[in-house]
Amino acid sequence: MTQTVSYTMEGFLEDVKHTFASTSDPLAQAREVAENLKTLLATPGWLEEMLDLPEEGGYGPKSLHLEEDAGHPGPGFWLMASVQKPDQDNLPHDHGNAWVVYGVYQGAIEQTKWRWFYPGEGVDQLQIKETGQFIQKEGAVAFFLPGEIHNTRNVTGGRALVVRLESQKLDRLTRYQYNPEDTTMRVMDR
Repeated sequence: MTQTVSYTMEGFLEDVKHTFASTSDPLAQAREVAENLKTLLATPGWLEEMLDLPEEGGYGPKSLHLEEDAGHPGPGFWLMASVQKPDQDNLPHDHGNAWVVYGVYQGAIEQTKWRWFYPGEGVDQLQIKETGQFIQKEGAVAFFLPGEIHNTRNVTGGRALVVRLESQKLDRLTRYQYNPEDTTMRVMDR
């Protein structure tokens, strides 16, 4: 008889701590954590056990683990789940000097990337413009490095469940939200 060992959230967290201990390169950290999160997403049932969600609703962020001894740029990485409403969208934003890995556990989200364009780059005046988008389906993982601008939108038609690891809990960092309609930016609330 073959025995199957599944990857646990506790094993994932140990791997994340090891990643922070073994390299200070944010790209290498994000890549390694993304690979490990992909493995965790493929393990059935672990998130349902953690959240005990109702059949419908239950929207909002759900804390899974805050680690005060490891992270980037300082200690305090946060693993959380976001239960997103149908068509839930947000304005483009960055994550300050942290990176974030997104993994879709249930449903699908659209990730849209943005950047500033300056005169001489095909625009007459400074503006923020979309540079591309992709759909993350169940089991798919993506990461955004420090300073990258993006926004997410639930495209499931129902509830989406997204697991996110912030290299440092974002409410501890200065980060910005951008409005492409009027080319403004503001510091996000902590």
